[in-house]
Amino acid sequence: MMPIRLVVVLTLVGMLSAGCNDGGSDTADPVPPVSTEWTRDILSTSLMIDLGLMTATADIVLSGSTETAGASFEIGDLTIVSVRMGSTLLDFYTEGQRLDIGVPLSDAPVVLTIDYSYRVRDGFDGILDNGLTFIWPYYCGNMFPCKSDPGEGLSFELELIGAPVGMDAVYPTSIPVDAPSYMIGWAVDEFDYIDLGVTTDGTRVGVYYEPGGESDAIDGTQNLRHVMDWYEQTYGAYLFGDEVASVSVAWRGGGLGGMEHHPFWHVARGSMSDQATHAHEAAHGWFGNGVRIACWEDFVLSEGAASYLAARSLTEIGGATLGNSIWTAYTSRLNALQQSNENKIAWPDGCNQIDILDDGLFGAAPYMKGAFFFRDVARAIGKTMFDQVLSTFYTVNKGKPAHMQDLLDTIDAETGYDPTACAVGWLRSEALPADGTCDYY
Repeated sequence: MMPIRLVVVLTLVGMLSAGCNDGGSDTADPVPPVSTEWTRDILSTSLMIDLGLMTATADIVLSGSTETAGASFEIGDLTIVSVRMGSTLLDFYTEGQRLDIGVPLSDAPVVLTIDYSYRVRDGFDGILDNGLTFIWPYYCGNMFPCKSDPGEGLSFELELIGAPVGMDAVYPTSIPVDAPSYMIGWAVDEFDYIDLGVTTDGTRVGVYYEPGGESDAIDGTQNLRHVMDWYEQTYGAYLFGDEVASVSVAWRGGGLGGMEHHPFWHVARGSMSDQATHAHEAAHGWFGNGVRIACWEDFVLSEGAASYLAARSLTEIGGATLGNSIWTAYTSRLNALQQSNENKIAWPDGCNQIDILDDGLFGAAPYMKGAFFFRDVARAIGKTMFDQVLSTFYTVNKGKPAHMQDLLDTIDAETGYDPTACAVGWLRSEALPADGTCDYY
């Protein structure tokens, strides 16, 4: 069994309070008044979370500013205890799910230390009461002060303490490259581990599974090391560390699929035997996490790409029979989509003008229409050429946000093939495109 992240119990010191801080400082410099300000860039967040006491400390590194003496964060239902910069207490104010802080002017980055308590959740919107986390798409504020804009990127450090005796905590202690706010997460359960080996680039691949889940874990991850190796060799180096794993999780309601908590992504217990699910979540290390989506409307750049890459990689590794079985399953989902209320436009106009949940974009459309769009482009220009385009796009945009239009522009610039008609047919329409829409004329 590989070492997993277990830590000793400590206790956070401090009395809980709510609302606002009266200010105060042990330095001669005045504490600036509270102001609402969303433009300050979050560079990194270091979290120490006590699972037993349900208290936490976030050290947040903000970009410097000589003009803006404030910073704002989403805080969900967190209770903020104090905000400090070094030993200086800063003024803060909470209103609803927003935290405003008065931050001294500085031309260098500043570190805010925020002590707070949190509540466990019984849904899919924060730190869950069964030892898991789920903060996608915009529930990071129920875990730590954050900005849930998908284009916002930051690095992380994480320490968990107070895990129940006999339980294993699986989580990354460090995410060294900018990632979306929803990527950080953990799972606490009884886990066994299988070492699946090391890729050519030296990335160790494994799988964590719950008691009784060994057979499904073996079936589902039999090609996972080869998939990771293929992604690395085809598209570029993995960004989020030198160890990755699929982690079995028991979501309430028997949910299926997975969640891209790289480098230890979660896979629902009921999907652990499905190779495509593991390959899909692994693919987010390149598209969705490695290259962030700039807006929720660009969701297809994450999920359409990951769905296509799962089928593409497993076809290359497992052969035509395995690949065809995945595309057959995709075709069934695509056909069923046409008769369901999930039959949405997969790539809507605008930028963060929709609520991805309430407006229904989170559904089969961006996954399946996106996968078939990517496949048709690959057929038009050739799979090898398309792999080269995706590699170029990843190399240019890794660690940064990008739009779906940026990918279309890259395809055109690199190959001379204009994918606009193909994108309109697959992604801008509820109906499926006519045959020949994506041909290379």
